[in-house]
Amino acid sequence: MTIDAHVHLYDSSAIGYGVFAHRDPTFEALLGDYSALPRSYSVADYRLATAGRKIDGIVWHEFISDDPEAEIRWAQDLADTSDLPMALVGLADFADPLVEARLELLEALPNVTAVRQHLGWDPVDPVRRMTSRPDHMTDPVWDAGLARLGRTDLRCALEVFAPQLAELTAVVRRHPDIGFTIAVLGWPTALDPDSRSRWRADMAALARCGNTVLSISAVECIFGPAWDEDTAVDWITEAVGLFGTDRSMFGSHLPIDGLSYGFHRLYQAYDRVLAGCSPSERDAAYHGTAQRWYRMPVC
Repeated sequence: MTIDAHVHLYDSSAIGYGVFAHRDPTFEALLGDYSALPRSYSVADYRLATAGRKIDGIVWHEFISDDPEAEIRWAQDLADTSDLPMALVGLADFADPLVEARLELLEALPNVTAVRQHLGWDPVDPVRRMTSRPDHMTDPVWDAGLARLGRTDLRCALEVFAPQLAELTAVVRRHPDIGFTIAVLGWPTALDPDSRSRWRADMAALARCGNTVLSISAVECIFGPAWDEDTAVDWITEAVGLFGTDRSMFGSHLPIDGLSYGFHRLYQAYDRVLAGCSPSERDAAYHGTAQRWYRMPVC
């Protein structure tokens, strides 16, 4: 079985996406030239891109739409009508005074099992900032909004860059009742030995928190669209070694992955990461962790 733990499906004719209406410098800074991305990406498109590998379910992620409420309702309708099992990850802003109402909406949708907030902040490069300010994770108001998530069954991904992982660890420790997805391999932004050493130490600290699970996806956002397989496998193997296969899961990041080598080259790298694992360990990383974490509606 394979559950793809990070997929974007969308229809820009039904929901507005500013990244398609105009050039988005931040989106471009993270992805490079994204003009080749399709304006809509359906289940049929996804099946075509993954043909040859049996996919038993996907974890749909919001795609920074102009109307997150309309988008998540659209996704729920898609999940209701598709034969491809889906868990849904919606968008939440924990600094929003209306966050409680937002969480109530998300919790009422049966396939929504997680939320995420984009908090990546580069202190030097202003276009590499996915949020309005750098201090959310130390802000008591934001923290109180996050605490409301603890009264739900929803998981949480706070997408940050590697230099922010120490702050993320403090958040994770303050909220042991919330399950946190450590997204994008902890999002390394520099690959030199010193940066890797800091990333390793911070990831080890997060792995020691029992309320975390590692999600590996968006390899092209870390290592570039022409990523080197040996380098990617080396970093991913180290992260999986910290968290274990029973707390690691893999995603394609389609269709954005299509700007790079595509699904099959990516999963070839994942296969190499797991080559020395037992069948039960490979099963955990490829579907068991995601199925359990996101409460996937598959057998």
